[in-house]
Amino acid sequence: MKRILKKAFISLLMLQTLNLSAQSINLKGPAQNLANELKGVFPYIAVCIFIVVILSNLGHFASQNGDWKKGLTNIVIFAAVLGAIVGLVSYVGNLQV
Repeated sequence: MKRILKKAFISLLMLQTLNLSAQSINLKGPAQNLANELKGVFPYIAVCIFIVVILSNLGHFASQNGDWKKGLTNIVIFAAVLGAIVGLVSYVGNLQV
């Protein structure tokens, strides 16, 4: 019986030590600041990448033997992937930890 109580006490002491060390790091503030900065910059980065995708697919529209369906499909796929990323980021951002 004493042995079980001793193990329980040691386990409780270890959990308290881990809890104190986790609180002393305090990463929530800097992580929140980084997330806020990324949320502010992300639309500009997404628009720049979208313009690059459109310019890279411009050959499908403008060339003599161009395949406009392929170019349009590539742009729609990119927009869908970007929408999924934005949805995922907003979902994760709204989780309460």
